[in-house]
Formats: sequence, structure tokens, C-alpha cells
Amino acid sequence: MSCHQLSSLARSKRRVVITGMGVVSPVGCGLTHSWDAILEARSGLSKLPSDLYSNLPCQVAAPVPRGPQPGALDVAEQFSKSELRSMAPATLYALIAAREALEDAKWFPQDEESRQTTGVAVGTGMVDLVDIHETSEALKKGYNKVSPFFVPRILVNMAAGHISIKYGFRGPNHAVSTACATGAHAIGDAFRFIQHGDADVMVCGGTEACISPLAIA
Repeated sequence: MSCHQLSSLARSKRRVVITGMGVVSPVGCGLTHSWDAILEARSGLSKLPSDLYSNLPCQVAAPVPRGPQPGALDVAEQFSKSELRSMAPATLYALIAAREALEDAKWFPQDEESRQTTGVAVGTGMVDLVDIHETSEALKKGYNKVSPFFVPRILVNMAAGHISIKYGFRGPNHAVSTACATGAHAIGDAFRFIQHGDADVMVCGGTEACISPLAIA
């Protein structure tokens, strides 16, 4: 019996469990660092650079920590220059968190059947407005100043797409955008994909990187 032929009774009784987790967050990157920060009640808030945000009433935000120190993210070490040009920060975060979740679950299938039944449901609440603002300014200098990666960088489905491409997952590929509920929404949809027999394994969650003067204004 194929996955798509599960009866209503079988669907209602199909158990769904979490087997791996990955985190890129303002309180730390990686499960260990982020969980330790939560237990120690450490805040992810930090002061925004004054030269960019001096005219705004809000001077704090919760960015993902960057740098070589433990618990921080060094994207230049993990991605090539071409990847950094073609992918938005939210997509990079999703790829890093997905890799940690897959390592935690020990799930890197090589056979075609397992790849066909592994899907991705990762959403983005809001695209990076920096890309939109900078591209708008570039367009004033001529259409040939607009990056060919502009549209792919701002599409909300690119995080899910890049995860599927990287690991060869050929199951459902799904992206939602429901503001602050995006991550929970994607997890719920992934649950239903498995319960209804459309997939056996789903990589799911939410990603966002939208801190900018325009977003805060």
C-alpha cells in the first residue's frame, strides 16, 4: 500500500514524533547554546548600531549573534561567496538549523524511496526589507544595477526549496507565511503531511531575518 492510499482510520492513528531539532536564534545558535541561555534567563536583545538607527525611537532588537565565538554564527565559514550572494540571511539560517536537526535525527537518506517520502515545510513571516530597499535604490541608477538574485532572495519558499535541493528530499515542499505564527503553522502542516500519508519524514519550522531601519520604522 502506498503512502497516498492510507485509509481514514490509518491516518487518524498514525503516530507523529519529533526526532531532531535545530536552532538559530537571538539567544544562541545550536540547541545546547540556546537552551543554556534560556535556563540562565539570558536575553537576546542588544543595542542597534547608532549610525543606522539614531533617528528611530526603538534602539534595541534581537539579532542572531554573529562571529567566531561559541553560540554565534559565522556565515562566511559555512557558505561560499556565491551562496551568500544568492541567498537571503533567512535562508542561510534555515539551512544551518535544518542541518543540526538532521544530524540530531541521524537522517541523511541515500536511497530513493526514503528521499521521496521526506519533505520540507519551512515558512518565512516577512522577507528581508534590506534587499527591497537596496534594490529600489539600485534601480534609480539603471535597471542593469539590479541583482539577478533579487527575486530569488525575497521569495518566501526559497528556504524550503534550498533545504530540499541540498539534501535531495523529493517529498512535499511547502512554505507558509502567517506572520508570527509561521513556524508553528509549518510544524502543524508537517504533522498533517505525515499523518495523512503524504510523507514519512518532514523537516519543518520557520525562519526570518528582517531587522532593518525600514522594518523598525
